[in-house]
Amino acid sequence: MAEGLDFNERAAERLERVYSGADIVAQRADTLRRLALRPGERVLDIGSGPGFLAEAMAGVVGSGGRVRGIDISETLLARASARATVPWLSYGRGDAQALDEADGAYDVVVSTQVAEYLPDIDAFCGELARVLAPGGRGLVIATDWDAVIWHSDHPARMARALKLWEGHCADPRLPRHLAPRLSAAGLAVAGVSAFPLLNLRFEEGAYSQGMAGFIAGYLRREGSMRTAEIEAWAAELAALDAAGRYFFASQRFVFEVTKPAQPM
Repeated sequence: MAEGLDFNERAAERLERVYSGADIVAQRADTLRRLALRPGERVLDIGSGPGFLAEAMAGVVGSGGRVRGIDISETLLARASARATVPWLSYGRGDAQALDEADGAYDVVVSTQVAEYLPDIDAFCGELARVLAPGGRGLVIATDWDAVIWHSDHPARMARALKLWEGHCADPRLPRHLAPRLSAAGLAVAGVSAFPLLNLRFEEGAYSQGMAGFIAGYLRREGSMRTAEIEAWAAELAALDAAGRYFFASQRFVFEVTKPAQPM
């Protein structure tokens, strides 16, 4: 999960609600389809967050395989570990830029919404390539935060809030130059596509409602926007929903990679 955010228990609960909503459940199903896991495979989830994807992958690889989830948040790790019910699923604290994993230890590596939070993206790409076994494959999923569409009757205020929110990650436009960084690390980029997130309602479980809470909290902590302005920004979202005029759209960009059996 996001390396640039600090998750206390309250924030972790909010994240779990977002990741249990229909939007991210659908994305998780899309991720599993793309990975096409097989029984017995070894899988590393870099930035495992609430652990929902890791749990689903463990159910596919079965007892002959293993799934390892790593994250920097002790709170998220504790909550994910408490739900783990099979011995071939484990979690641990780790740095995505310096993995404590052996060379070629995994058949599959997946990382969702982590890369844009890392100050050293080249180290991350190198580590991903290092821990993948020759012939292994992976997915890296990241957002371009400049590509968010969020309707507002106060576009200047919305633009200001979203611009300030970009400060929560190291590179808010990472997808634009991620492919060549992955290639430079020795990985073959097999494809790049996008998974859409579209909300026409501001309601519980909607991705954008969960994100609005994180954004408002971040803006308050940073002190870069007046409290009254933040409250007005948040209130407008609910008002637009009540009026049947709510619209939010974003995309998560999916980079499919493989590690050649022979060095490129």
